[in-house]
Amino acid sequence: MKKQILITAAMAAILGGGAMFAAAQNAPAGSGQAQYPAFTHPATVQQDLARLDLALNNTGTLTGDFVQYNQNGGSARGTLALQRPGKIRFEYAPPASLLIVSDGAFITQQNTKLGTSDRIPLAATPLNAFLKADLQLGRDTKVLALQKFQDRTSVTIADKNGKQAGQMTLVFNEPNLALREWLVVDEFGQTTRVELSNLRYNEELNPRLFVVRNTRAGSGGRRR
Repeated sequence: MKKQILITAAMAAILGGGAMFAAAQNAPAGSGQAQYPAFTHPATVQQDLARLDLALNNTGTLTGDFVQYNQNGGSARGTLALQRPGKIRFEYAPPASLLIVSDGAFITQQNTKLGTSDRIPLAATPLNAFLKADLQLGRDTKVLALQKFQDRTSVTIADKNGKQAGQMTLVFNEPNLALREWLVVDEFGQTTRVELSNLRYNEELNPRLFVVRNTRAGSGGRRR
């Protein structure tokens, strides 16, 4: 359980979502309440989910940069690589020394400076559904909200079985549905936002990106 909490907290930099952010995003200036309901277009929810499913499933690989913003005002940046099914890599830039890698079965968090390493099954994390080869949001997650605007569409999801605490919101650009950010509200109510940039889709990736070497400090990644 301790390892799962540790890794889930770190992954809040990566997956995103939460009603806390959605309410703040949609509230008028000076208002503490959301202006819009959970589903801005309830009559077309199924069609909208199908569009998002198609966009996600058509992304076989993805690479780019990310910037993580924590609720306490801190930030960190790094690079992202994703390959469906099951594989993802978040490598933080200095001064951070964090590396998070899923090899398709386990997700591993390494502190490359301290030489520490923790891992848990991918199936025990929120990344499991997100990295499926055939993701259907309505089938594989609990959809809490879906909001459409002129420049973006966002969907807020949670674990369908209630075994994993927290919520995640994926935000897509319109009209091309490029994933532009995600937000996470973890089990402790802490919100983390991750912005994506310089994204490249469906390029061939080096398989070694998703292999974690069980080595001592200083050799777990390219950073010190």
